[in-house]
Amino acid sequence: MPAKQKLRFSRLVLPKQDPKNYKQIEMQTLKVGIWINVLMGICGWVGYVFASSYALALDGSLCVISAVSFIIALYITRDRDVKSDEYPFGIYSIENVYALLQGILLIAITVYAIFQGAENILHFVRGNRTEAEPLKLIPLLIYTIAMVFACAGVWLYYRRQSNKTGGESPILKSETVAAYMDTFVTVGTGIALILMALIPADSSLSFLNYIGDSIIVIIISLFLLPPPIRVVTHSFFSLIGRTTQNKSLKRRTEAVIKSHLDSSFSLRKLLIFHIGSSYEVDVTISPIQDSEMNIFRFRETRNSLEKELQKLFPNLILQLFLE
Repeated sequence: MPAKQKLRFSRLVLPKQDPKNYKQIEMQTLKVGIWINVLMGICGWVGYVFASSYALALDGSLCVISAVSFIIALYITRDRDVKSDEYPFGIYSIENVYALLQGILLIAITVYAIFQGAENILHFVRGNRTEAEPLKLIPLLIYTIAMVFACAGVWLYYRRQSNKTGGESPILKSETVAAYMDTFVTVGTGIALILMALIPADSSLSFLNYIGDSIIVIIISLFLLPPPIRVVTHSFFSLIGRTTQNKSLKRRTEAVIKSHLDSSFSLRKLLIFHIGSSYEVDVTISPIQDSEMNIFRFRETRNSLEKELQKLFPNLILQLFLE
């Protein structure tokens, strides 16, 4: 066999670790998340009406986006591992598509909030003060107390559910990021707006009672941009086939392969691709001496690798190449 010729020896689909439990965690989280976000979205817009704070409208918008995305994610989670003649290994890559689109949407909402806040400030500076309404303390106080505890609890719940999957679910990762953003907005804007609403009308800082929420929206939006940008970047590179950049995972995988590879073979190349909540591991091996090539040893090595790699990856597509 020529040295540079590569022959696909076999392709194995390895069952993921506790597939029913893994999928059940995601489905349960998404169903709970739909109702939570609908309720919080309504509260945000009601708070906007009664407290005259655009920042609460942003908070409500983020919740509505999460509720809609959860519905879409439910269908993705249900169907991603359904195999067919057209998709013999499932459609795990659709999870990356979902995370990519949701990340773009979050970025768009955040950028829009920045421009909207800047526009409100510009109107106020130009003297259009009839359009601006002062912040109302009591509705802000009620909303902040209620929503701070609610948002923090939801974010911690999503993070715990994501950790139960070993942090391997792009859907739960993106939703945890969205919940984090919502918590950040609620806590920051709630506390700051209450302080601004307490400013006396005859104070030199009384202008903050009119445009303070716009200033807060701009500042917080700038801090909120990095998480969805990271989600979009990771999802995009996964879709175009970049290998995983997790060096620790690659070292552990390589150590497992080398320790369970029969002495008659040597490891030539290892590539790891993160596709949705699954991993594709491409392993290229070659016999040390062609005359000692033994199919029975290869099968034993394959079975050993299958058993050990299942401990590292929740769902795995393993490709073995013989060089």
